[in-house]
Amino acid sequence: MKPVSSAQLRAITLLRWRLVVNSLRSVRGQLNLISRFLGGLLVLGMGVMGGAGLFIAGYWTTAHDPRWLALPFWIVFLFWQLFPVLASAFTQSIDADALLRFPMTYPTYFLVRVIYGTLDIPTALGLSWFFGLFLGISFADLRLAPWALLVIGLFAVFSILLGRMVFSWIEHWVSRRRSREVLGFLFLLVMVGFQVVGPLIGRHARNLNPQKLQALAKFFPVAQALPPGLAAASLTNAVQGRNGDALLGFLLLAGCAAAVAGVLHLRLHSQFRGDNPAGGEKRRAPQEKSTIRRGWRLPLFSGPVSAIFEKELRYLSRSGPMLFALIMPMIVVFVLWGGRRGFLGQQTAYALPLGAAYCLLVTANLVYNSFGADGGGIQFFICSPVSFRQIVVAKNLAHLAIVATEVFFLWLGVRVIYQPPAPAILALTVTWYLFAAPINFAAGDLLSLYSPKRIDYATFGRQRASAGTVLVSLSVEATVVAVGVLTTLLAVHDGNLWIAVLVLLGLSIPSIAGYFFLLSRIDRIALARREVLTTELCRA
Repeated sequence: MKPVSSAQLRAITLLRWRLVVNSLRSVRGQLNLISRFLGGLLVLGMGVMGGAGLFIAGYWTTAHDPRWLALPFWIVFLFWQLFPVLASAFTQSIDADALLRFPMTYPTYFLVRVIYGTLDIPTALGLSWFFGLFLGISFADLRLAPWALLVIGLFAVFSILLGRMVFSWIEHWVSRRRSREVLGFLFLLVMVGFQVVGPLIGRHARNLNPQKLQALAKFFPVAQALPPGLAAASLTNAVQGRNGDALLGFLLLAGCAAAVAGVLHLRLHSQFRGDNPAGGEKRRAPQEKSTIRRGWRLPLFSGPVSAIFEKELRYLSRSGPMLFALIMPMIVVFVLWGGRRGFLGQQTAYALPLGAAYCLLVTANLVYNSFGADGGGIQFFICSPVSFRQIVVAKNLAHLAIVATEVFFLWLGVRVIYQPPAPAILALTVTWYLFAAPINFAAGDLLSLYSPKRIDYATFGRQRASAGTVLVSLSVEATVVAVGVLTTLLAVHDGNLWIAVLVLLGLSIPSIAGYFFLLSRIDRIALARREVLTTELCRA
C-alpha cells in the first residue's frame, strides 16, 4: 500500500483555501462568511462554558471521588455522536466524494475523509470540552497529566472515527431505496424516543425510591465496559495507583478505536474502488407497458402551476429526513408540554400559536432554497414556455399546503390533549400567518434565486441551504415571531386578545402587497440570475 502523500495533502489544503478566498468575491460568499463568523462566536461561547464546566467536574472527581469520572466522558460522548443527527441548520458536511476523480492514494483518501469529518461543530466542542477536563484533572493531580493526555486524546480519536464510521455506513445504506425506507422508519422511532425520554426521566426523578436506584445500578457494569467507561476506568485506576489495571483499560480503549477504524476502512475502501453512495441506485429498466395517469388539476390555477405543485409534493413524499422534519410539530404537541402540567404550565392556551410558529420554522429549508432539489432540472424551467412567476407560485402553494396540513393536525392534537382553542386564539394564529407567511415566502423566493444551493435528500448532512441563507432565514423567522409575540403581550396586558388580531390583520396588508409586488418582478430577476442558477444547481 502506498504511503500518505504529503504533496497531495498540501494540494488539497491549498485547494480548500483558494475555494474559500474565491468565494468571497460574491455577495453570497461574503454573507456566508458573516454567518460562519457569528456561528463561530456561538460555538466559541459554548466551548468555553462547557470546558469550564468539565474543568470543575474533572477537578472535583479527581480530588474527591474518581468513580464519577465516567460521567463527563459519557456526556461528551453522547453529545459528540448525537448532535450531528439532531442538529439543524449549522451542520453542513463537506463533500469529499469529488476527490475520487483525482489520482489519490487510498491512505491519503482515508486521512482526508477523517480530517474532513473533524471540521464540524461537534468535534470543535468535544475537543474544547475535553481540554477543560484535561486541565481539571491536571490541576487536581499534576502527576496524572501525561496519562490523562494519552487517555483523553485516544478517546477523542475514537469519537472522531466512530462518527465518521456511522455516517459513512448510513450514507451507503440510504443510497438504496428499500434500506432507506427502513432506516427512515427506525430513525423516526429513535427521534421520537429521545423526545419522550425527557419527560419520563423528569417524572421518575421526582419519585425516586431504593428499588428504582437498584434497577438503575444494574446498568453500571455495562456502562463501564463501553469505551467511555473504559476511559474513565483507566484514569480512575491511575488515580488509585493501580497502574496495571489503568494500562489494561487503555489497551482495551485502543482496541475499540482500532475496531472502529477497521469498519470505517471497509466502507471507505469500497467507496475508493468505485462504490459511491452519492450515485444512488441503479436505474431500473423501463417496463414494456406503462400506464399514463392524469396529473392533478388545481382549481383557479393553470396547468403548469398544477403540474409543478404535484411535482413538489411527490418529491417531498420521497424524502425521509424532510418528512421527519415536517411531522415534528405534531410530536412536539405530545411531548414538549408533557400533558396538562407540562412545560407551559397555565399557558396551554397558547399551544396552538406556538406550535404554528414552529411549523413555519421547520419549512425554512424548503422555502429558502426552493430550487435546491431540482438540481439540473432547473434547465427545463429556464427553457420551458412557463414564466418563473408560475413556477414560484406553484412552489409556494406546495409549501403553504404542507404548512396548512401541519397546522390542521396541530389543532386536532391541541383539541384532544387540552381543550378546543378559543376563537381569539384561532383568529390570532390565522392573522399571524397572514402577516408572516407572505414575508417568509417573499424572502425565500429572493434567496432561492440569489443564493441557490443544490441539496441531496439521500445523503446525510447535505440537505441544508448555504450558511448565508440560513442566517437570513433565521433573522426573518425571528423578526416575524418577535412581532407576533410583542403584539400578543401588549394585547394580554390590555386584557383583550382581539387587539393583537386587529394589529396583525393590519400588518398583513403590506405583507401581502409586498409579496405580490415581488411576484410581478420575479421573471426579470430570474432572467438576470439564470447563469447563477444553472451553475450552482447543475454541479456534480
